[in-house]
Amino acid sequence: MKSFLFTFLRFVAYALIMLGCSILIELDFKNGSANENDVIEVSQHIILFVIIIIGFLSVLTNKSHQVFMAILSLFITAHLIREHDAWFDSHFPSIGWFPFVVVLIIISGAILIKKFKSFIEQTNSVRNTLGFGILLIALANLHVFTRYYGKPSSWRAVMGDNYLYQVERISEETVELVAYTMMFIAIVELFFQVKKGLNKTE
Repeated sequence: MKSFLFTFLRFVAYALIMLGCSILIELDFKNGSANENDVIEVSQHIILFVIIIIGFLSVLTNKSHQVFMAILSLFITAHLIREHDAWFDSHFPSIGWFPFVVVLIIISGAILIKKFKSFIEQTNSVRNTLGFGILLIALANLHVFTRYYGKPSSWRAVMGDNYLYQVERISEETVELVAYTMMFIAIVELFFQVKKGLNKTE
């Protein structure tokens, strides 16, 4: 009974998070805008920032999965930098955002070279957990589905002469926000799963 109640409460928590995501999306839909400073974009940045904080907090507090959580946190940090591409382009017009991501790749590579065995072991220990499964789905949504969903040619085919870039953009950003929200749920799940000392291969 206790396990069922916990599962039900977990569902309610996820449902409330997704409801909050929907409300944020609705605000931009009502405003009819899709700019860098709109609710959806700002929400994406905040969610990514919170994910990164949780990830690095896990690195500092849970030794059993430090390497896995460090690589994951650096990976998410690269997403946050990419989401701020307009800011980097305006402040670093000659180089943009890419060199900063390269620095993260170098750091991640150095960690993997030094701790590759630990990374594999730690990844194997979480690969069958709920959090890791949600993470994989979120990444597939973000990097595969969203890219094809937002193809301009598809939207032009649907809207024809009435094509509006604003509609295409806000729709694509909405799907991205859902993916980032799923990533948030995943990192919270992983944080608590790792905290339990889940260090054996499933």
